[in-house]
Formats: sequence, structure tokens, C-alpha cells
Amino acid sequence: MASSIYRFVKQKLLSHGVRNTADGNLAITDRRLFLDFVCLERAVRLQDFATVQSAVVAIENRCLSMGKRHIVVFAYMYLRFSDATPKLTHLDIEPEEGGVRRTVDYRRRVSSTERLVGEWATVWYDRYSKSFFRALYESNSATAG
Repeated sequence: MASSIYRFVKQKLLSHGVRNTADGNLAITDRRLFLDFVCLERAVRLQDFATVQSAVVAIENRCLSMGKRHIVVFAYMYLRFSDATPKLTHLDIEPEEGGVRRTVDYRRRVSSTERLVGEWATVWYDRYSKSFFRALYESNSATAG
């Protein structure tokens, strides 16, 4: 019997450490936010870039309404650390005729849309992860102390 999408999403979020902070834990304990992550997984499975972006925006809007925008980092992680991003990037090669050749290995065959989602998520994750994680852990220490 196939595992439900809800268990799959919960397991993936847990593997990204949502339980490490009180705010992060909301990704699995807040019903509406968790369902937004389920919608994100459905969008990923549809392999539609615009739908994935819309799902991430819905998660960000939900986090904003909670006053905890930094939780959206888990949406970027959800996409960034997936089969849609390379498991290995080889050193760039500069052919004599010019240009640059970049070779990457994926865990499985990946469509161009999946690669686009992975690249987009990587850019956003790299841009915001440090500040969002700082906010996550600062809010955690504020609630602990």
C-alpha cells in the first residue's frame, strides 16, 4: 500500500528539522500551514512551475499572517533538497572554443520543469536561508528563555 501524501510531506518536513524550533514545528502542527505544504507537494508532482510558485506564495502568505515569515524557509528547503536539484556538480570545464561546460548528476531522470523548480528554489534558499534561520533560532531562544 502506498504511503499517503500527508505522511510523505510530514516525513520530509521532519527530515528538514522542523521540530528543532517552536516556530518550525508549526509547519506540522498548524493544520492550515501543513495543508499548504501538502499543496506544495501536489504542485511538485504536477511538474508545473507556476503552480509550485503559487504554492510557495500561499505558504509565505500564511506565515506572514502568523507574523512568522521566516518559516517559509522550509518551503525553499522542501524544494531545494529534493530530486530536482543535482546530487553532484562537477568542476566546470572551459573548452578551447570558449564557453563553459557544467556537468551535474541527478538522483534520477529529471524533467526540464523539475530542473527549473530546483534552480528557482536554490536561488531563493541561498538568498534567504541565513536570515530566516537566524530569525527561527532567535524566536526559539526567546520562547525558551
